[in-house]
Amino acid sequence: MKKGAIIAVSAIMVIALGIGAMGFTAAQSGNLINTTQQVGIWVNGEGKVTVTPDTANLSLGVQVEDATLAAANQKAASAMDALVAALKAQGVAEKDIKTQGFNIYPVYDYDKETGRSTIRAYQVSNTVEVKVRVVANAGKVIDAAVAAAGNAVRVNTIYFSVDNTAAAMDQARELALLDAKAKAEQIARVTGVSLGSVSFVSDSTYGGGRVTPPMAIDSKAGAEGSVTPVLAGESEIVVTVQVIYNIN
Repeated sequence: MKKGAIIAVSAIMVIALGIGAMGFTAAQSGNLINTTQQVGIWVNGEGKVTVTPDTANLSLGVQVEDATLAAANQKAASAMDALVAALKAQGVAEKDIKTQGFNIYPVYDYDKETGRSTIRAYQVSNTVEVKVRVVANAGKVIDAAVAAAGNAVRVNTIYFSVDNTAAAMDQARELALLDAKAKAEQIARVTGVSLGSVSFVSDSTYGGGRVTPPMAIDSKAGAEGSVTPVLAGESEIVVTVQVIYNIN
């Protein structure tokens, strides 16, 4: 937002009264203040709402290596078929399984004496993004995938989200606007001016998910009856607003 000498940062509160006393005089005379002239009371507000994630998003896949590309590709396909079947057996809907990546890489051996590289094998990887709509089931889903794909399995990342954030965002936005109004009222009171109508509002929203570092899970996970623990914790939805009030 281009506002000349006005610098907008978190929690900044600025009264722009035009050049000298001219802007303030215009405000006292009852004229509307043109915000494009950088006049008025500028405030930022913030609203936070804590939510409990209801969805676990997993990145799962398989990776295999073989001397020939055809063999590697076939092994990867079989492992992924088994993994997807295990996901569906755990109640994951087909619409919640989406291919995230598929890669084929040659694996080279380097000969120091000749300085030449030769292809030793081929590596094939296939990754899917899985949405588990009941967080409590995420551990069982991971264990089922590990058991189905065996040593070929790759468990990459997991993050949590709230499937429907509309209500929480509305609440956070209202809190942010109230925060901004309280700041503007304080500025008006301390500086002896009268707070006018709102001439500009902008908002931004973030939050709703928490990223967990990549996970390394042994292929024997859950083999003895235990379930891989998956804890969603809590997330914050944060809305920040910038509001410009006219001065009466």
